[in-house]
Amino acid sequence: MKRILLAISAAFTFATASAQLPSGSLAPNFTATDINGTTHNLYEYLQQGYTVVMDVSAAWCGPCWSYHTSGALETLHEEHGVANGGDVIVIFVEGESTNSLAQIQGSSTGNTYATFTQGDWTAGTNYAIIDNASIANLYEITYFPTVFTICPTGIVTETGTLSAAAHYQFIQDMECQTVAEVDASAIAYTGDNVTCDQAEIAVELGNLGSTTLTSATITVSGVTPAISYEWSGSLNQFESENVVLGSAAVTGDVAITITTNNDGVTTNNTIDANISLATASTTHIRMNLHFDNWPEETSWEIRNENGTVVASSPSYANQADGSYKTENIFLPSTGCYSVVAEDSYGDGMNGGDLWQGTAGNGYMYVYSVDDAGAQGEYIYYYDGSYSFSEEVSGANVNTVVGVEEVTNLLAINAYPNPTSDLTTVAYSIKESANVTFDVINLVGEKVMSINKGNVAAGNYTQQIDFSNLSAGVYMLNVTSNGSVSTLRVTVAK
Repeated sequence: MKRILLAISAAFTFATASAQLPSGSLAPNFTATDINGTTHNLYEYLQQGYTVVMDVSAAWCGPCWSYHTSGALETLHEEHGVANGGDVIVIFVEGESTNSLAQIQGSSTGNTYATFTQGDWTAGTNYAIIDNASIANLYEITYFPTVFTICPTGIVTETGTLSAAAHYQFIQDMECQTVAEVDASAIAYTGDNVTCDQAEIAVELGNLGSTTLTSATITVSGVTPAISYEWSGSLNQFESENVVLGSAAVTGDVAITITTNNDGVTTNNTIDANISLATASTTHIRMNLHFDNWPEETSWEIRNENGTVVASSPSYANQADGSYKTENIFLPSTGCYSVVAEDSYGDGMNGGDLWQGTAGNGYMYVYSVDDAGAQGEYIYYYDGSYSFSEEVSGANVNTVVGVEEVTNLLAINAYPNPTSDLTTVAYSIKESANVTFDVINLVGEKVMSINKGNVAAGNYTQQIDFSNLSAGVYMLNVTSNGSVSTLRVTVAK
């Protein structure tokens, strides 16, 4: 995590690899006791018709302290809080697992997460303060402060550090106090995001109504054959169920609609499914990357149609800000693959974010390469102009290309290939580098590893013994100072 920096005697950051709970999700329930001994249960508040505004912060966090001392949530509580006859409950959650009550009360001293505090968080605070990091984990918090507004329907929205007036205007605009007796909702699309032929269509069905939901009709448009699914079950208020609707060919914009008898709210019945058609590709995929000021946040994976990761990025923590990188990946076989681009903070390589600094917009361009080295169609094209946490594109791999590849650091080849025992890997490096050889099976397990240490520039060979491995296709990853080149090696018995 990059945005929260605490300048004491050193700089500290709050980090996590999880993705923030997205707006539009059903809020997870929690029961917790505040620092004054009062117990709070989220769903009980929602069922009573209250909207909950929850500030998840940390005692050491400077931006959290600035928002806290702005008085926005104190004003919201005073003007619209339950204690004053209003319909809003404000809760402060100390989300750092190492923080203590002394830090919350401002009496702790020190320069670490576990000891430093911005001040007395209780001074003038007229709403509940809960010291419970498990709530932050439950809501998959990736940065402090994170402010959520949770409507009585159970739907959560990250509203951020708004003023008291803006927060309450949001509550009114969302008609947060409207809870119907019957309310079947399409919470999220949960099926395939890319397809080479047939896509599995699925949806999270949620009950936002006050009575138990027992039946619904789910229809899908934009697919062939058309899907109509009769769901039956038992969902209490705030419960949801993932419903797999079947597989179909995508023929247009896909939309999923849920209907039920006497549904009191119809604006949440339909959700669009973002399904893209995979791009034709060879087994040689190349990625060109230009990093922003936070290379360590960028990663990628390539998954086969069973969801198994067949290739993944190395750590980019040692990449220079604004630097460039080329990755060459040789896939084990033809088939349908997903190319997954990820940013652990959730802002992609967007130079429009003031935190990206002098590096400006980054990019990630992914395309196939043929035997002659010519570039094919783009599989994934990201120009850095927007933020994202994860994006998925498809590669319909239908052509096998040779196993030799060249990168800016090394060239490699393996012979014989296929092999039953010893294979010689010929490689050359253009500059001194740490070189390792890793053999990966098709379920992503590392079955062999050879570390050559630092190797001077030049041409070399390395023998690898495959005799103890079962017949099949393996990925040989050759790593040189963080740059990974991959060969397919077939073991025949």
